[in-house]
This record gives sequence, structure tokens and C-alpha cells, in this order.
Amino acid sequence: MYVLLTKKRLAVVLAAVVLALVLVGQFLSAGASQTDLSTNEKRVQYINTLGIKLQSDDFTQKQVVIPQTFNKVYDNYNNLQLKSGFNLKNYCGKQVTIFTYNIDSQTVVNLITFNNKLIGGDVASLKIDGQMTALKENTNGKRTF
Repeated sequence: MYVLLTKKRLAVVLAAVVLALVLVGQFLSAGASQTDLSTNEKRVQYINTLGIKLQSDDFTQKQVVIPQTFNKVYDNYNNLQLKSGFNLKNYCGKQVTIFTYNIDSQTVVNLITFNNKLIGGDVASLKIDGQMTALKENTNGKRTF
């Protein structure tokens, strides 16, 4: 059985294929921010847009690999990320960079990047009974710990 395609039908099929490829590409990049955090200045500027004032521009940096399979701790942390529109499951098996900045002596902000793009983060209290909140989570415009 042969299917005869007219130019019009061929154009419709090609348009459908192109649309499908675009949608698949958007799905695969879901969770990845387009926020460029390639420099300290850009990271500090981004943190400032969240309404967070840093103690200084100093930071620590570490490389970690997102595990292929999440345990309960990673599931809970990823649920926190989902509140800000991020999904670390998109980066299983990938090496990411975490930048940590001090907000004050008891609170830090962590930015998780992949290829210099923001893919997650949090604001965390360093107190023994401290809390961790989603990067973009606010309570009446102010974070509480």
C-alpha cells in the first residue's frame, strides 16, 4: 500500500513534525531557568531580585552529582524545588555547582547551577532547629525562620 502525498499534505506533515520537535525540546528543558549565573556579579544581582540582602559578595562553591535515583531526602528537597518551578529530576546523573552566600551569620542562600544556568536553590537557616525554604518562597514579602 502506497500513500500518495500532495505538496499540501507534505507541508502539513512537515509542519506537524517541526511542531512536535519544538514541543519536545521545551519539555526536555522544563525546569531549567534561562537565568545566566556565570559570574559572581550576576549571581549577587539575581539574589537581590529576590529581595535578599547579602552580608557580603563572598561565596563558597562546590560540585555535586545529582543522583540517578532519589532517596527520601532528595525527594523532599526536590519537592521544595518544585515550589519555585525547578525540578532536579531533570538533572539526574549530572554534575552541578552549588554557590552559597551568607545572608547573615545564621542564614545562607544556595544557588544550584548547571552550565551556568539556575536550576534550583534554597534559603536555609544554619540553626540546629533551622528551616529551609524554597528560593522564591515568601511569606508576606519576608522570609521567616
